[in-house]
Amino acid sequence: MGASDAPHEPEAYAAERRAESVTAVLDDLGLDRAAFWGYSLGAMTGYAVAAYAPERLTRLVAGGFDPDGFRSRVPAVLAALGLPGDHDVYELVKQGALGHPYQVAVIEAGDPAAYRANYDRFSREPGLGPRLAASGVPVLMYAGTADPWHDPMRDHALAHGARFFSVPDSDHGQAPRRSRQVLARVLPFLEECRAA
Repeated sequence: MGASDAPHEPEAYAAERRAESVTAVLDDLGLDRAAFWGYSLGAMTGYAVAAYAPERLTRLVAGGFDPDGFRSRVPAVLAALGLPGDHDVYELVKQGALGHPYQVAVIEAGDPAAYRANYDRFSREPGLGPRLAASGVPVLMYAGTADPWHDPMRDHALAHGARFFSVPDSDHGQAPRRSRQVLARVLPFLEECRAA
């Protein structure tokens, strides 16, 4: 996206490579550690940094993506849509993204083969839940109550001592736009690391 490289090889989008990209930016900025906030695929990238370079994070805020992987909710979503279990989910993801006008120009300016390679990798990436839980990074997760990833995220947080909050009456696309509700929970969490 943007001015980034757009490789066509799925391996280029592996979780470990995502973590390396983030730590390279931190290195370039001369920062040893930083807080990371990601939503959807950005949350997966944050999980990757916590899993592979936890010493680089002060805190992690993750919205709208299950740390146990993309495939955790796909069977239930396909069943709810009346689609077979072997249906190619990529088109559903693409249609959902194009349903948000602010993303259309970004998506249309990008490289379709790179988007597909990215999807082919992240959709098959093993979950990072166990590594995230063992990372020692303080984590705050959130999701809209109508997001398919809400319950798995909440359950992971409860099982592993992470914090979690729900964004009421919101699906995957609506939750990030509920900025007043989200910031009211995220900003105090981020302030805790400044006070420490």
